[in-house]
Order: sequence, then structure tokens, then C-alpha cells
Amino acid sequence: MKKLPLIEVEWEDIAGQAGWQNEEQVKATEPIHCVNVGWQIKSTAKKLIICAGRNDQGDYSDRSTIPKGCIKSIRRIE
Repeated sequence: MKKLPLIEVEWEDIAGQAGWQNEEQVKATEPIHCVNVGWQIKSTAKKLIICAGRNDQGDYSDRSTIPKGCIKSIRRIE
């Protein structure tokens, strides 16, 4: 199986709300802090692609594509 780096990625996601909220509630909304752990499949100037599972036939599962502008930190695990 191809050796891929195992990483932990901290990033911020969009926070949204359906329904009515007053101005105070809207102004208090913050992005959601997220942490993903996975094998790094690809990294470009615009995006990072990781997966949580993979097999010996070259298939990936539970893939996440994270925009680079949302990433706060990347830490290599192994």
C-alpha cells in the first residue's frame, strides 16, 4: 500500500442557522472549530484532501476536501 502521511487538521467551517434570529444572536455567531484526522491524499495551493479509510486496492473512504483558507494548523502524526 502506498505510504501517505497521517495528519491532524484544525480548521474553521461555516456556521449557519435556518429560521428567525434577532440581531444580537446573528452578531454572536462564530465559525465552527473542526478537527479531522486522516491520510493526506493531495495538497494544492487551494485545497487539502484527506481520507479516514483506505484499502490495499487503492480505494479511499470518508474523504474530506478542505479549502486552504479555512485551515488553522496541520500536524503530522507519524
